[in-house]
Amino acid sequence: MIPLLPDRDGDCTANLRLALKNAGGEDVAIDLERVPYLSSQALTELARFRRQHRDDRIVLQRPNALVLRTLHIVGFNKLFSIENTAA
Repeated sequence: MIPLLPDRDGDCTANLRLALKNAGGEDVAIDLERVPYLSSQALTELARFRRQHRDDRIVLQRPNALVLRTLHIVGFNKLFSIENTAA
């Protein structure tokens, strides 16, 4: 499991990039519980990781309502498994 932490501005792109650098080759779970929003750069990192790991199961866990809505709007709910939506 990758516990994703945002920076002091709330953006998680840099931490996501670092975390995904060594991930893969197996099922990957990314914990979004502390992420307040997903920037376009963070979405790009997720899409890039998905393309590189087409056969792996990637689970996005515990997104808040805004993050969940963003994932649905951009269609990532069709590319990733989404579990345990936060309150």
